[in-house]
Amino acid sequence: MLQKQKITSLQAIYLTFASAYGGVVFYHSYITSLAGRSAWIAESLSGVINILFALWVLGVASKYPGKNLFQILEMFAGKIVSTIVIFVYVGLNIVLSSLLLMLCGGLMKTFVLHNTPMWATMFLIIFLAFLIAGSGIENIARLSTTWEIVLLGILLSLVIGVISQFDSSNILPMLDSDIPSFIKAVLLAGGGHSEVILFMFVMVESLNHPGKQFTPLFLGLLVSVVFMPGAVSFLFSAVISPEEASTISFAGLNAASSITLGKFVQGLEIFELVTYVSITVLKLSANFYSSWVALESMTKRNSKVLIIIVTIVTFILTLNIRSYNQSYYYYIQVTQYCTYPFYTAVLCIVSILIYAKGKKAVLRKT
Repeated sequence: MLQKQKITSLQAIYLTFASAYGGVVFYHSYITSLAGRSAWIAESLSGVINILFALWVLGVASKYPGKNLFQILEMFAGKIVSTIVIFVYVGLNIVLSSLLLMLCGGLMKTFVLHNTPMWATMFLIIFLAFLIAGSGIENIARLSTTWEIVLLGILLSLVIGVISQFDSSNILPMLDSDIPSFIKAVLLAGGGHSEVILFMFVMVESLNHPGKQFTPLFLGLLVSVVFMPGAVSFLFSAVISPEEASTISFAGLNAASSITLGKFVQGLEIFELVTYVSITVLKLSANFYSSWVALESMTKRNSKVLIIIVTIVTFILTLNIRSYNQSYYYYIQVTQYCTYPFYTAVLCIVSILIYAKGKKAVLRKT
């Protein structure tokens, strides 16, 4: 059974990288419009919120090693409740995947593949994600490791270029936005990166000892959802002013295109394009795999038909999205009003039921 594959702490850390970045890399300009020069602070603070939720998931999973959150929920709430939650979970994953695929397709259409039908580009991306997800969590983790080492190399090259274009007036004065807008930016950035929590609902069953892996996963999340988003946002803010970044799409690519290293390098946007596409493929792979395992938990069967269905539904839904702008708008809405409430409600229900069962056990003994 694929869902019984075990992963090491290091592989789990790399998987948090793969699942923490989705549409948030595309709508960063909106976060900048809200937080201004404090966008990088908002990104970092949002990661702290996600770490707390991640530790909550690990705390629940540590009591029942080898089980995912849906199996734990079924133990306490019954089959009907867990089935409803799984359907909502898979539906949320499919919607997020469709919107992300359209965002990436729009990016490629705008900057590279002007004459190629967008559906063809999106088909190649989703097919690659399907192949990766279908190979199991161990292979997803291995591929994540390889790709993320490459991405870190690309990031290093961007850092070198950014330093040459650094402009302190773009980041000073900090905290130049009003408090309500800043809080909204923190929640919006956190909602985007919090997709890692959705993936952890399933990933925890593949951990050897969830209770003993708090520290490595905490450090991994600290890097992936606190340090990395804040550092990247800070560096790009130093190249392109918040006023300009908040009014254009693909702000990261526009910033990268303005980076020069003498006469030899004129723009580093190709590295950004590779980063965007890699992030999309990895995120779709994580979404497909987690949906597959959740459905298998419900049906009690091992069948690749389930992941094929999820992939086909995702692609069909993507083809019915009218434009990049529509996907941009809906991704922000889903992030704000669906992702946070869903996993918060599930964690609260599971925790309350576990507590109630423990309370009854104590009363029986007394």
